[in-house]
Amino acid sequence: MRFERFNGADRIEITNLSNQSLRIISGKHEIQKFAAFAQAHGSDWATPVTGTPVAEVRANFYSGDKFLGDLGVGSNFLTAQGYGYFQSRTVSQEDRKAIMKLFGVLDPYAAK
Repeated sequence: MRFERFNGADRIEITNLSNQSLRIISGKHEIQKFAAFAQAHGSDWATPVTGTPVAEVRANFYSGDKFLGDLGVGSNFLTAQGYGYFQSRTVSQEDRKAIMKLFGVLDPYAAK
């Protein structure tokens, strides 16, 4: 995945599975932390034969009104839109905790 485009984002909208807005992030420093995390996890993405799993929370990146892509967090995986299709990859629990801290919302998987 090529997450460099996230560097041009001016806001991130955190949404749930129903696409309801949970939080808006517009601070450049916070956006850069998200972009750095995504870029550090840019390898090992694939489209599973069984289909891409669905993440219950995701960060939607925008520059003005232009959608740049998203990064979703599941129980042990990440999801992303890349070039018109959805892909996923596994993520360690340590990295998952780090990205959920950036999301700054209640972890929907914590009680599961």
